[in-house]
Amino acid sequence: MDALPAFLICIIAITVATAYFRLPPFPVLFSAALLFGGLSGLDPDTVIHSASAGAGRVFAILGVAVWGGSIIAASLASGGGIARLLADLRTISGRPGLQAGLAGWLLAVPFMCAITPFLVLAPLFQRITTDPAFSARLLSIIAIGSIFSFVLIAPAPVMATLIQTLTPGADPGINRITLPFSLLLLAAVILVLWRGISGDSPDTGTPGRRIPAWAPIATPVIIILAGLIIPGTGILGSLPIAFIAGAGVSLMLIAPDLRRETVSKGTKHAGVIIFDLCGAGAFGGVIAASSLPGDAIALLGMALPLVILPFLLAAIIQTAQGSRVVTAVITADLLSVTTLPEMIPAVPLLLMIAAGTMVISFASDPFFWLINRTTNDSVRGTFITFTLPLAGAGLATLLLALLLL
Repeated sequence: MDALPAFLICIIAITVATAYFRLPPFPVLFSAALLFGGLSGLDPDTVIHSASAGAGRVFAILGVAVWGGSIIAASLASGGGIARLLADLRTISGRPGLQAGLAGWLLAVPFMCAITPFLVLAPLFQRITTDPAFSARLLSIIAIGSIFSFVLIAPAPVMATLIQTLTPGADPGINRITLPFSLLLLAAVILVLWRGISGDSPDTGTPGRRIPAWAPIATPVIIILAGLIIPGTGILGSLPIAFIAGAGVSLMLIAPDLRRETVSKGTKHAGVIIFDLCGAGAFGGVIAASSLPGDAIALLGMALPLVILPFLLAAIIQTAQGSRVVTAVITADLLSVTTLPEMIPAVPLLLMIAAGTMVISFASDPFFWLINRTTNDSVRGTFITFTLPLAGAGLATLLLALLLL
């Protein structure tokens, strides 16, 4: 069988297994890697080697950082750090919508996850009101804010994976653009969703101390900034050190009786994330070893400008299976063995793929259904408050990428 039909079969199988049968992503993705290799006619040894190498590459990029971020997240949740962060954000603005968006945006990078900040923050902001429409908009702002930094800012997994795969050994300086741009997108979403709604800040209980709350977040940021200044280091070179240091600081500053439980919870949470990422890496590795990248570029290039193919590939893969990290890994692996990374400048290329991960977030996206269940909103309501604003942000990111060409 040709590689393209084999890929479509595997994407359908992944969608059914994860969205309908609710199977865990790692076994589904690793099985899809083996299935794709068999259907596309690859040698069994090549399939096993490519899957293992792909999973190992993703672990090498993100494994330590995800563990460190999970420890930071567990420490903040256990030691009253979240309440302190929200209390400090309240001094910046008394508007709950702005607090919700900034909190989601701020926590997604150190947590190395977009969904964890939502799970932590949603119960706090749900206390503000019993109005379902008000609650749905507020929680969508949290989710969208966390997605913006998770997708657009290095060293979060999406951008870190893209940089390592498509611009290895070179830091393209993406954060100089995406940091202010993500905040502008967040401000636009808040203005749209918060219009006509008023409310008070959430009651978070007694805030913890300021230094234990902010130091675990500040530590990775400082180390990564130092890595940008020191020649030859860059974002990814300092990534494991940054998050190990952040985890160490967080454990030192919380109460001693909480440390064992925090490490246990954080490690379990990290294990789930890391295995899912490695499953995506395995699938992407086998795809890269097949003829699919060349076949897809040739087919799409017949009808569309080559310059927007990274966006279209990412959007198609995101629509099919729903995970932004999986989309980033597979799209990067597809493109890494083509000439497109040489034809398109690094920053626009990365932005196009990031845009593709945001433009369609609907039935296959687990975050969509998490928001829908948490808010008890209708599917239509969640589509309006979550999918449409995120799609608009994806198109705005694509426009920025095209302007930077």
